[in-house]
Amino acid sequence: MRRLIIVMLALPVFACADTSTPQITISGTAYTFGTPDPVEGAEVHVAELPKLTTTTDVNGYWELEVPEGATVTPWVTDSGHVAMYAQTYVDVADDIDDIYFQMVKPFTFDALAAVLGVTPDPEKCQLASTVNEKAIQGLTFEEFRTHGPHGVAGATVTIDPPVVDVVYFNESVIPDRTLTESSRDGGVVWTNLDPGVYTLRATHPDKAFAEVTVTCEPGRFINASPPQGLFEL
Repeated sequence: MRRLIIVMLALPVFACADTSTPQITISGTAYTFGTPDPVEGAEVHVAELPKLTTTTDVNGYWELEVPEGATVTPWVTDSGHVAMYAQTYVDVADDIDDIYFQMVKPFTFDALAAVLGVTPDPEKCQLASTVNEKAIQGLTFEEFRTHGPHGVAGATVTIDPPVVDVVYFNESVIPDRTLTESSRDGGVVWTNLDPGVYTLRATHPDKAFAEVTVTCEPGRFINASPPQGLFEL
């Protein structure tokens, strides 16, 4: 028995492999659409990781850690605003520190629906994004909100799989069905999309833009907003 114990003690000791997954930080700010006002106390979630949640601080700031390589769709709720989803980030490999939620108050949501002449279908999703300029990349939120218009004029936007036509926002930030390309505002919107995963693309004579993945589910209001969304490369 003593010899067996000595042999066992002489065997090499192997450390257990670390099976924990590296974490990626996603963060940003929630603020009210059309204003510079941050939204304090909003709850931020990740659709694919329902146990993850955090609350925005007095400056509207939030952050969460997600597993490296995960696919994540951040979303936010607040009693004074319509629940809003961001775009879907596929296989996240680096920190993302500028996911801004342009939160919409219910009366604004209803007013935009009236201008568009649609009744939001609870079995479908509503989708907006902005073709936005390179100049807003890397700004602090304070710099971002005082920058002025974020959009790029003269871009055409497509969605794949192709569905209903896109509606562009004019320079007064109003959806205008007569427009055939983006204005300086850069805003675009699709209404009553069937559930599914879509890819957004913007084409411009002189500029290139990132592709955007969005995940439509019944009842979702999605805004792939600046400086994410259709940002200039």
